[in-house]
Amino acid sequence: MTRLSPLLTSKKVLTFTYPDIQETTITPETLPTTEPTNPQIAYTVAQADLVQTSFPLFKRVEVGCVNASGTVVTAATISYRMVKNGSSVKTGTFTVAANYYYRLGYYFYNVAVDDVLGIKLWSNQTDSNWDVKTLFVAITRITPIDKPRCLYLVESAALLNRVGSGTPTFYHKDFTYQTANAFTIPFWYPHDTYGIFRVSRGDSMSPDGAESSTGTTRPAQKGGGYTPTQIIFRGLRID
Repeated sequence: MTRLSPLLTSKKVLTFTYPDIQETTITPETLPTTEPTNPQIAYTVAQADLVQTSFPLFKRVEVGCVNASGTVVTAATISYRMVKNGSSVKTGTFTVAANYYYRLGYYFYNVAVDDVLGIKLWSNQTDSNWDVKTLFVAITRITPIDKPRCLYLVESAALLNRVGSGTPTFYHKDFTYQTANAFTIPFWYPHDTYGIFRVSRGDSMSPDGAESSTGTTRPAQKGGGYTPTQIIFRGLRID
């Protein structure tokens, strides 16, 4: 049979552009001792918060990463509730030693523009506070093109350390591997569910969940990981 279309598509350069992280510092605000009615920390996801790509993707999922930070004077148990568009996502507690800083990272899986992501915080002590909040949106589970789905001569640039240390998991239809380095793969068929990669925090780890860290100095990590900066490939027609 004569093939009427070329075996390979033109070279495609998929470039990722990451917006700046939103960070706000306020005068320390004391945490209530019971759950507040409204979230102290709230962000509305905007188009400008999304990772930009050099061409539209067949599939993609967004993860909203919200962080809160503060201090306690008396050793405390901090409680939290994650809310998305007014509905509870997850609630939990964690402990902080006296005169320690804390950071809480919250990961909302599968968010969209105009979603409102909120965090409620309260403490069992009257001298706990919060004073820093951040937001960024991660991209995960991408499938670059639909037909042809197979990718040929795939080459990545060095990955970007997106305010953390989590290593993404890359998926072929038949195997997986983790790397934070540039790589070359001759043939790649994206996983039907996970696409070509999953970010660590917010997808393979803690989807719709939270993590905490404490210290005598403010924990610097804002809760993210490595993400791609550029992937070059050609589509391979095998049907």
